[in-house]
Amino acid sequence: YRHEYLGEVTGTGGEVFDNISLRKITDEEISRFDNHRRGIDWGYAADPFAYNACQYDKTRRRLYIYFEIHKVRLSNRAAADLVKVEAGAARITCDSAEPKSIDEVKGYGLRVSGAKKGPDSVEYGIKWLQDLEEIIIDPDRCPETAREFASYELDRDREGNFKAGFPDHDNHHIDAVRYACEG
Repeated sequence: YRHEYLGEVTGTGGEVFDNISLRKITDEEISRFDNHRRGIDWGYAADPFAYNACQYDKTRRRLYIYFEIHKVRLSNRAAADLVKVEAGAARITCDSAEPKSIDEVKGYGLRVSGAKKGPDSVEYGIKWLQDLEEIIIDPDRCPETAREFASYELDRDREGNFKAGFPDHDNHHIDAVRYACEG
């Protein structure tokens, strides 16, 4: 019940991320961050617009996710206005599947570029996240991001066996974080 209906990871063996820590990230911690990363996964009607800001500590191999925007039916202009409050003139990496949206939000003053996608880039990005020492997510500041990372599991076939490859659903913030950490 907890797994199927509440979305909790209950140890089914299909968990993708076992390096997640959900805890408060204080304003004091954020003020000391020096390697901010930001990413956008586009969405509109059924899929949400997903934006994340995070800090990558390369030395300790830790990723701190401390800000999110998660909204459906959000126009590009409204999204740009919300993102500008947090990001200012900082660089943001976006899903490159929507070059028109990238050009539009550039016109609204965001400093955006498309992610460099290639063969196996999703698998590579998820494996990179799995290999981190720790992914720290503030569940109060980023409830949807925390939910996605904690409940992201491999799909099963008809016989109940895990399918190869990572699922491409309910992963909007995971994608935004992958884009943010590109390179």
